[in-house]
Parts: sequence; C-alpha cells; structure tokens
Amino acid sequence: MPARTLQFPELPPADRAAFGTAARLLSCLVTESLARGIYFKLPDGLDATGICVVLLADVSAQPPPDIGTPYTTSDILAVIPLRHVPVFKHDSADPRGPEIGLLDPMDMLPLVLEFGSDASTPSEHATLAAAIVKAITGPGWNLSDASPLVVLRSPLPLWERFGRSMKIQEAILKDITAEFESSVLWQKHSFENPPLAPQFSSPSIDWEQSIVEGHPTHPMHKTRMFLSPIPDMAPGSYDLYHTKLRFVAVPRENLKITNDFEKYTAPLIASASANAGQEMPIPEDFVVVPVHELQVAHIQANSVIVPNAYHELSLKLGVGIKLTSAVRTISPASAYLGPRFSAQVVPALTMDRNIITVARELASVVHTHPEGEIAKHCAAIIREAHENTSEERGERLIVCTSLVERGHAGEGGHLPAVIRVFDLDTEEKRLAWLDKFVKLFFDAFLPPVLHNGVAFECHPQNCVARFDLKTKELLGFIIRDFGGLRVHRESLRASTGVELDFLEGHSIIAEDPDDVYARMYHTVMHNHLQQLIRVLGLHYSGAGWAVVRQHLRAVIPREHALYAAWLSPERKTFPGKCFMRMRCEGMYRFHLHAPFPNLILYEGVQGA
Repeated sequence: MPARTLQFPELPPADRAAFGTAARLLSCLVTESLARGIYFKLPDGLDATGICVVLLADVSAQPPPDIGTPYTTSDILAVIPLRHVPVFKHDSADPRGPEIGLLDPMDMLPLVLEFGSDASTPSEHATLAAAIVKAITGPGWNLSDASPLVVLRSPLPLWERFGRSMKIQEAILKDITAEFESSVLWQKHSFENPPLAPQFSSPSIDWEQSIVEGHPTHPMHKTRMFLSPIPDMAPGSYDLYHTKLRFVAVPRENLKITNDFEKYTAPLIASASANAGQEMPIPEDFVVVPVHELQVAHIQANSVIVPNAYHELSLKLGVGIKLTSAVRTISPASAYLGPRFSAQVVPALTMDRNIITVARELASVVHTHPEGEIAKHCAAIIREAHENTSEERGERLIVCTSLVERGHAGEGGHLPAVIRVFDLDTEEKRLAWLDKFVKLFFDAFLPPVLHNGVAFECHPQNCVARFDLKTKELLGFIIRDFGGLRVHRESLRASTGVELDFLEGHSIIAEDPDDVYARMYHTVMHNHLQQLIRVLGLHYSGAGWAVVRQHLRAVIPREHALYAAWLSPERKTFPGKCFMRMRCEGMYRFHLHAPFPNLILYEGVQGA
C-alpha cells in the first residue's frame, strides 16, 4: 500500500479489500492493452503526481482518434490518482497524452474515481477532483456534460461496465464478477486477521503462512471458489492452514501409479493406524490414496484422520477450490511428469547444485478415468520437503513471496518483511542486498535456460530462499513445483541426450526457445524481481533494474539468443502473460501474451 497521508490514511479492511481488487483489475486491463490508459501530470502540492484516465474496451479497441474527435465521460471507465509515474508505451499514439504501457498497483494512490450521476465529490477529495477535471479539460476532450467525480466503492460494477463494453458473454461476465466478489471477501478477512510478523528465527511454516496481500497483480489473487459438492465456506469457518488428512482405498486397476508410491505412503498409514488404535483395513488389490479433507466430497469415501508422519517429505494433494484462476487439483499430465522429470531430467541439467536445489517429486498416483477433468480430483504427489530439515543444515528457508509482504500484526508489521528482517534501512543497504540476491538468482536459474532449453517457473511462490542461520547471508534457492515448467525438447535432447517423457498435450512443451524465454521473463522479471525491486524502493529511480542488467550481461553470453531477446536496445517490449485475457477466454494452463514494456531496459522515471 502507498504511504499514509492526512488525505489518505490507512483504509479500513473492507475499503482496502475493494481497492486491492480494483487496483489489480485496472492494472491488468491497462498493461494487457485491453483498456487504453492515458497519463496526465498534475500540479505540485497534491498527493497525486498524476492520473491515469482509463477508457472503456470498445473505445480502446479502436486507434486513438485525432484531437478533433473528443473523448467524453461516457468513454471513461475510471480515473486513478497516481503517486508515481508509470511505465509508458514506447510507441504511444494518442495525441492527448502518453499512453501507459505498464500500470502497477504500487503506482497508485488508494483511490479510484469515476464520473457518477448520483453523488457529489467527497469534500476531502474536492481539491484533487478539481485538479483532475482541469487536467483533462482541453483539446481532445469534451467534458461539458461531466457529472461529479465520485469514489469507486466496489470493483464489481467497474468490471461489469468494462466487460459489457468488451461484449463478453453474460455467463462469463457473471462468473468473473463472482470471483471478484470472493476475492474482496477473503481479502477483507485477511486484513481483519493478519498473521503475526515473522522473524528470521521463525520456522519456514510460519513464513509460508504469513501471506497478507498475495499476488501483486493477479485480479483474482484472493479468490476462493469451492467446487460443488464442496459446500461454500465463509472466511474463517475452516482452517485451511491446518487441514485434516483422509485416506481412500482405490482399486489398483483404477490408478496410474508412478514409482513406489506405496513405499512413501507406508509411514502415513502406520501413523494413522496408531492414531486410530487399529490397523487400517486395506482390501486386496487396493491402494490407499491420501486425500485433503475437503476433497472427500468429490471422491465419496470413508476416511480417517492422520497426524504428521513425514520429516523429509511432503504431500501435494488436489483440492476442488479455485484459487486465482485455477482449480487446485493435480492433472494426470502433472502426476505423470513430476517423478519422471525429477529422475531423468533434473540430474542432467546444467546447474550449480551448491546454489540451486530442485525439490524432486518422487512418486505419484492419479485415477485412470478417461476424462482428465474428473481424474484430477483423485491424485497425489510425494515431494521432497527440504524445509523440514533446514535447521539441521544451519539454514533458514523462507519462501520468497513472504519477503515482500507487509501488513502483519505485531511490531514492525507495517514494513515489508525483507526490509524489517534484514535491517535494510538505507538505500545503500537495499542495493547491496538486491545485488547479492539477483546474482545468486541468475546463477541458479539461467544456466538451464541457456544450455538446456528448460525454464523453471521461479515466481516467488515456487522459490524458497536459503539463508545462513547465523549470518543471514543468502546461500541459494530451492525450486519446487513443475506445473509451470517450459521445456524446449530439441534443446534438452541436444544438450543432455535426454528425451523428455511426458503426456501428449501437456502445457509445459515449448515450441521454440523464444517460448522458454517468454515464460522465464514473466516469472522472473515481470513477477518476481519487479515486485522485489518495487518493495525495496529501487524501481522509480531505475537503480534496481540497473542491477538486473549488470548481472544479466555477466551471465548471458553476448552471442546467445537470450541476450538479444532480453537485452537488445531494440527490444522495447516483451510478450507478457495476460491474466484477464486468459480468464475471459477460460484459459489457465496455456498462456495468452501481449506486448509489455521490457522492464529489463527500464531506466527510471524520465519525466512526464
């Protein structure tokens, strides 16, 4: 959230939740070029340095008209007061002002305005509203019939107005509205019940469960939609952090089993039996599959509760809940790939194993039902859990997404965790910390891209940072989850001799190396490093991106295709993952891309 001021104090949870969703939605609409965002500078002396005028979809889909054909208030979706100057398009074509190419929620003040007919501008925003109207009263605009600027209180009508201007099917529009409504509801609960601020001494699980805000730009970032027959649950009515494990016995002939799944589940069965005071009855030719308690409704089987039984392993279980834009089940393709990729590909990859550790998937099971959308509801993966043994190795493991979180309960909870825990109270300290992080990050994850055509999905939820327990020095990373891999089979085969074993149609297959580079750019630059650089206060000056360029040039050979793809001065844009375009098309495994400003080349605010 932006810093508090007299005009913009800390928002109450309900308003903060509504703004959180509206900000992410508007960010996606503008950055994905679904909506044209035009920038106007405001006079000094206001909290806002400028504004973004967001136009509706039907207007945005057409080339900008000349000054003689003015926009009216009926063309405007929203007006966003900005604290910082956003990233502009290099080929802006609207004569009224610079077109915004990348709009981030952190660019914004916690306020969204719209021209409304049933209210007046709140007195605390009257001066700002007057300055906004004055800024856009000029050639190319006709505001003669403008109604007052009013505060947007909910993202739902904002979305529905935009969706209808985009001519989205009504059923899809309503589904997305429901997802936004869920996201606001769960955000409000999160803000009302923040976790305690984790300390460096806190165990890894505390860091995993310290998330307040979540994904920085996904508009459904807090959505929790329960698939029938799982009953809908209000926030706080079920403890998702401390669930119960159930077991189902499934005929062996109805399962696809990879590796010795039963060997890895034996400790769970023994622990469950001890807890129940009797042996678990397992019919002949049946296999016991652990199931998330909520998923029982999708499988309809008897169950028992099991306490913790693993030390070096963890279970990945499917559950019929839509989080962000995907139902969190395990597809047959993922269950098939994980153990094979771990055993066959990971050992052959070019990587510094002192810096990067891959959390291997050792065994899996998935139902044989011919419909994958049904089979995925009965699946499980056994995965290595390095977090459970980290202190024995003198390391503290922290999931990277928790480092940029703030809004925790307790002392210092208003500060981002990375600044608070590592005492980064000056720009010099923050630059030095980022420099070490970026160097190790690129040393860890770029070699498989450069040499093998393999991109791990190393966004901050999949990356776990390893720190020395005594010195807090960053030692390296653990990467987990293979669902978002991108693999160019020809490059892998040529460099390692390994033929990737996968199910046809799996979304991880890259058609060419550029496809691998696009996945890596999204997860590393647009998602992981952008948020970290912004939180460290090193974005608008360009200092953080200078660090990125320095280390990219050190690790990528100039003759390699990745150098030209990312670092060429002519590469003004790069294909970016489009959350809203994908959701409107009902896609989540296969990506849709649009040209985003290439942040690698960003040199900071140059004026507006």
